[in-house]
Amino acid sequence: MKIGIVADIHCGPDADTQLGGNAPALLGAFCEAMDGFKPDLIVDLGDRINPVDTEQDRSRTAWARQQLLEVGVPVYHVYGNTDVANVTKAELATVLAKGGPYECMTQWDPHVVLLDSQDPPLDRVGGEIGLDQRSWLETVLEGNAGPSLIFCHRPLDEQDLRGHRYFASRPERAQVRNRARIRELFEQGAQVLAVFAGHMHWTRATVINGLPYVTLGSLVDCAYTGGRPAGTYAAVSVRGRSIDIRVAGLEPAEFKFSR
Repeated sequence: MKIGIVADIHCGPDADTQLGGNAPALLGAFCEAMDGFKPDLIVDLGDRINPVDTEQDRSRTAWARQQLLEVGVPVYHVYGNTDVANVTKAELATVLAKGGPYECMTQWDPHVVLLDSQDPPLDRVGGEIGLDQRSWLETVLEGNAGPSLIFCHRPLDEQDLRGHRYFASRPERAQVRNRARIRELFEQGAQVLAVFAGHMHWTRATVINGLPYVTLGSLVDCAYTGGRPAGTYAAVSVRGRSIDIRVAGLEPAEFKFSR
């Protein structure tokens, strides 16, 4: 299976280091790269927009989805903190064709599990995964006959935040607050192959108890790329229980994992 992944598109007016005005060109470049990569599906890891107001946020959300659909494959989305600043999850579900805030797509091998780390949000930027969602996730992982890939806006691993321009002084807003409890669910079996997240605007990879966690940098943030929008995205190839992750942009990286 081949998956294209993009995170933190932040389409809209420039906001601090989030150069949202560059989103149309960079999202177009991502889609062009996907035309060559030929993924089976695309996953958007959230924070599609720089929030302005309800009408503009809804419009930009719909635009981002339409651009991704032009690749001609199924596109799945998770909720980020900026996405829900002015638009409700119920409204976004309609715009993004989501069946709910968290979902499991069993038609893929491995299964595609989309989590909602805005459940509830904390201080607008932070968040966690609520009790009902945890119960659902436990049932999904126990019932799965095969392996799964997990996608979430906020990271579920542990990261050294030193040097981060925003989260170094606000660690409580970085990863999912109750991430240790969620990792326990992942580790109960060997069905989870990898966990993908965004939110941090930098690219990192860690392995905890044999399970790889990959954080993908932002498409438009310029904090770590000398003032230029990073253009980050990933092309992921899954063969059996082996995963090859190639990160493109101004800070390219490559990771290989096997479960």
